[in-house]
Amino acid sequence: MRILISGHNGFLGRHLQRGLLSTNHNYSIIFLTKSDFQSVNLNNKVNQNDIIFHFAGVNRGISDKIVAEKNERINNTLLKVLDKVNFSGKLFFTSSIQENSNTQYGKAKKNARLKFLNQSKELGYVFHGLILPNLFGSFCKPNYNSFIATFSYNIINSEKNEIKDDKNISLLYVNDLVSILIKSIQSEDEIILKDIITQKKVSEVLILLEIFNKTYIKNGSYPNLDSHFKLSLFNTFMSYINLKQFFPKKYQIHADDRGSFTELIRTNSGGQSSISMTKRNQIRGNHFHTRKIERFSVIKGKALIKIREVLSDEILEFKMDGEYPSYIDIPVWNTHNIENIGNDELITSFWINEHYEDKTSDTYIENV
Repeated sequence: MRILISGHNGFLGRHLQRGLLSTNHNYSIIFLTKSDFQSVNLNNKVNQNDIIFHFAGVNRGISDKIVAEKNERINNTLLKVLDKVNFSGKLFFTSSIQENSNTQYGKAKKNARLKFLNQSKELGYVFHGLILPNLFGSFCKPNYNSFIATFSYNIINSEKNEIKDDKNISLLYVNDLVSILIKSIQSEDEIILKDIITQKKVSEVLILLEIFNKTYIKNGSYPNLDSHFKLSLFNTFMSYINLKQFFPKKYQIHADDRGSFTELIRTNSGGQSSISMTKRNQIRGNHFHTRKIERFSVIKGKALIKIREVLSDEILEFKMDGEYPSYIDIPVWNTHNIENIGNDELITSFWINEHYEDKTSDTYIENV
């Protein structure tokens, strides 16, 4: 099955790619690039029965009028190509709650959605026109469209946050949206977003982020993550940490004549702890998680931990020695492994924020 994605380098586009990697389907993924929309290449890329995720758009520019014109140009180009190939596949189009505003951008989005809807009725293809609220999630660009991204970035970098309008905001976690989009590839059901949208005041979100900062960044403990929203928000918050600078974290060792004592983790979220013994030159891991948080604590021996963000080529390496017990936390969407690089057995303590279940293991194989 061919899946075409426009706006593949954007926030939602990259998360869709990651989500498709975590399925068992061998999709053929094709990118509709900016140059495709500016040339005849688009004609050669779209087939009659394709699945198209159309995320490309412009939301910043010199003026509202120019933003609207650029969006109209992009969408009209795709409309013409769909007509030309007599499209009968499936099209997903993302609009915005700004449709209801009086902005040129909102009007352009609404106009495009209605044009695709009418065309789908004429040609007989399946159309999902999604009116999205405020999206948030890992790796969203700060100081752009998401106040959660901006607040998280500012807190971690010791910059001040300011609330200009403390209103209720409709929030949608990008992982939840991507999960529904991927399920809809094989389904003809209508997409309903209301069950995965959360209403929060801006100040409520900021208070939670400040708690994360105090509990996790400053004290090394895990905060209360007893709701899906809190866990989603925390995973988003973690994505703005500079892992290379932040880890590994050395434990405080309490020693006396009897020996030593080290506290491994404090958590307000429960979870599951385990311990592993790894033989010399052996490697564990080479997988990533989409919701689970892990802590690797090297207790004895020498370890090399490697981490790579999914879709990135940059590999972070951390050498750790049980002589100086320390830990690394593994954020979501980061494939990772641990190797025994010492001469003796490697003993590692693992903590994860939820109990392991085979059917919902949230573990996806990918080499670092």
